[in-house]
Amino acid sequence: MAIDSLPAADPGLLFWLLALVNIAGLASTFLARLPQSYCTHVLCHRAFLGCLVFVGLATMFTICTQHNGWVWSGTTFSIMAVGATFDLGQAVRAPGF
Repeated sequence: MAIDSLPAADPGLLFWLLALVNIAGLASTFLARLPQSYCTHVLCHRAFLGCLVFVGLATMFTICTQHNGWVWSGTTFSIMAVGATFDLGQAVRAPGF
């Protein structure tokens, strides 16, 4: 079967799949930053890394197919990268402020 004879992807389905991947990525970022027990914390970190890979692949796929969803996937990927390294627990208040 030739590639050009394959049916085109449904834009609505692609939108909802990208939305699901992006929401899962943002949720995993939030869960990975919560203070939890060791077993749960490791599970959330592994889920975060898996979601980071999926969001990165979704970003590359949408860029290659010239779909406008790359903007949302790229933004989610960036938020996840910053969210993984952002540490509010180490902030110290300066005296007098």
